[in-house]
Amino acid sequence: MVTGGQGPGKPDQETLDRDRARLPLTGSRRIVVLGCTRGAGQTVTALMTGHILAAARGVPVAALDLNPGATSLAARRSPTVSIAALLAGREPAVRAGAGSGASGSRLDVMADPAGAHLAGAEQAGTARAPEGTDYQRLADLLAARYSLTMIDPAAIGLTRLLSFADQLLLVAPASPDAATSLANTQQWLAAHGHGELAGRAVTVVNGVSKRTMEDVLRAEAVARGRSRAIVRVPWDDVLSARPGTPAALRSQTRLAYTALAGVLIAGLAAAEPRSSSAPVPGRNPGEHSD
Repeated sequence: MVTGGQGPGKPDQETLDRDRARLPLTGSRRIVVLGCTRGAGQTVTALMTGHILAAARGVPVAALDLNPGATSLAARRSPTVSIAALLAGREPAVRAGAGSGASGSRLDVMADPAGAHLAGAEQAGTARAPEGTDYQRLADLLAARYSLTMIDPAAIGLTRLLSFADQLLLVAPASPDAATSLANTQQWLAAHGHGELAGRAVTVVNGVSKRTMEDVLRAEAVARGRSRAIVRVPWDDVLSARPGTPAALRSQTRLAYTALAGVLIAGLAAAEPRSSSAPVPGRNPGEHSD
């Protein structure tokens, strides 16, 4: 288990986590972020993790927004291209000031037109969703342009997205129903042929505090042994204000997302063929708490 926000006493941990987030990968990787229940923090996890990965690796990262609504990725960050335009062959636009630090370090959101997200939940739900082979085409188009793609999915098309995911993030809130929701999600994944992917998943528990610790421990008991790693993200009032980047977050929250980025890349790197037995720096990505 990775307890996000290490605090004082481990001044080098953030460096270790950033080093792990920079581990080389061959080809392109797709990371699906799946909330186990409404309000779990699926979108904010995709957004913040994408930003951290882009900054750490110094490359643009794609964020595919398939989950429209008032709290969507597109509502937090203006899309660089619409999904329809991307499918039609249009290149994502690189706007001045779009970077998140070093040259090329930016998060590019692909989503339906902004108007579809501003019209309210009912109307936003009528925006055209990808159909059939669109999902594979989107994955291929993004893989040709980006080494990493964060995917914020809707219920529609989820099984297709999971079929070509390289990594799954399961997101649960620090709430009384977290353990049940997480268990139900794992059962659904196994029943739909994604048990192996679920077993390699990283479980994120959002909103961790002293007050919610009993709920957190119950959720972690469900995840332990059924996922590759567990990452805790502490409660942060700033998240409710829908920040567009990690810059506004408390330092411990940023450390938690940095730890998550390191766990993700270390796991992906460990799955690649290696010419040597050199260890992955920092935490063991498969480590769980006892």
